[in-house]
Amino acid sequence: MNVIDGVNDFIFPIFVYESELNYQNSLRLQYLNDSKVFIKNISAFVQKLIDLRICNILIFGIPAKRDSFGASSFDKNGITQKSIKTIKANFGSRVNIISDVCICQYNTSGHCGVHSNDVVNNIKDPKNMGILKIDNDKTLNVLGKISLSLSESGTDFIAPSSMMDGQIFYLKKILENNGFDNVKIMSYSSKHNSSLYVPFRNNNFFKADFIDKSSYQNSFYNLRESIREAIMDVDEGADWIMIKPSLWYMDLVKAVKSYIEKPLVVQNVSGEYAFIQAAAEKRWLNKKEWYVLFFMSMRRAGADKIISYFIFELLNKVSDN
Repeated sequence: MNVIDGVNDFIFPIFVYESELNYQNSLRLQYLNDSKVFIKNISAFVQKLIDLRICNILIFGIPAKRDSFGASSFDKNGITQKSIKTIKANFGSRVNIISDVCICQYNTSGHCGVHSNDVVNNIKDPKNMGILKIDNDKTLNVLGKISLSLSESGTDFIAPSSMMDGQIFYLKKILENNGFDNVKIMSYSSKHNSSLYVPFRNNNFFKADFIDKSSYQNSFYNLRESIREAIMDVDEGADWIMIKPSLWYMDLVKAVKSYIEKPLVVQNVSGEYAFIQAAAEKRWLNKKEWYVLFFMSMRRAGADKIISYFIFELLNKVSDN
């Protein structure tokens, strides 16, 4: 595989921190550090990516404070919104910005949706947050507000990751009705309930091991449901379809690719990244070789585009050589 030839199909995830203290504390964990940046350094950070020919980025905002509703997720001056404006002002169309649309990074429950008031009022022990009931329609309303604020800021794509029923149809109408027909949608069509996300959650200052998202994320065991979700999202207006995680889902990638004509994106998630990093620390493997083989397997299964934390390090190694 010629990595450089395929670089336009790579999407690099970045976490933009609003608080410098939180950013510095996170760096001490020495995990996913290549994907982290303090908001004031965002322009220099993006320039490094451009120098490596990385032109697609997926932005996750890490706010300084959370609240029960996640209100800062749709604030016009929120962390992701400010990041988009800065990047577009400095780089314009040289960077394709894909913005995550969810509230789990902004609220105190860690859930991807708004929970029902009658349930949350009866919960006092934080460990019981895993059983909260999610209100689909209230969540759609919030996702609409987030999507509008991101579009007004200049994002090229919105990437709804909450896995709410009907979210693509709802958000497509919101964009069209507000004059943002140019903003595309990368749909998290088959986002599976998985322990492989835990490193991502824990690394961003929320100990989320106990959160049960099975009521709205896909089941590992139900292949047909995952295929249906992808087909439905295409019918509802998604421009790109995404599947995550990657490692245990290559059969799904191949199956979905046979049903859709839209670009298929596969995300190589934090837990999969952790496997290779941990083994490399023990000198059990060659990281560069494993990165390339991982990407090749995703491509062979049918991935048109790949989201991965490996990208920055891999391209740096290739550049050095």
